Amino acid sequence: MRRALCKGGLSSLAVLLMLGSVATAAPSKRLKLAQDLARAHAAWGPGRAWLAKNLSKTGQLLIPVLNRCVPDFPDGELTAFSVYLRLSQKGGILEVVTDVDVELDRCLTKESREAQLPEAPREDFWIQANLAASL
Repeated sequence: MRRALCKGGLSSLAVLLMLGSVATAAPSKRLKLAQDLARAHAAWGPGRAWLAKNLSKTGQLLIPVLNRCVPDFPDGELTAFSVYLRLSQKGGILEVVTDVDVELDRCLTKESREAQLPEAPREDFWIQANLAASL
């Protein structure tokens, strides 16, 4: 299912890396694993330091990636959702898991292949970003 990003609302929306998910339904096994690892890595000293230093860079990087994965429907209602990123130690995005749907996960993973974040504290470093899109 395609989702529409509200570009006007997102430009003023601060993209935050936070713990916890906004999903209310029982998560899939993959989503649950991503949530658990993102929480653990955020609580770990080097992970906490990485997040504090790279929060804004991650948000800035995700907005254009998300724009490529969703059509533009300006009248849609803005809804928050979580995005979990699995990073390589070199800062590449290896995988994206959301609490929205698998199709969006696939598109975000594909579209973020060329994206580069700062070097992560370990291989398979998971982080969480909360975004908003029009559903």
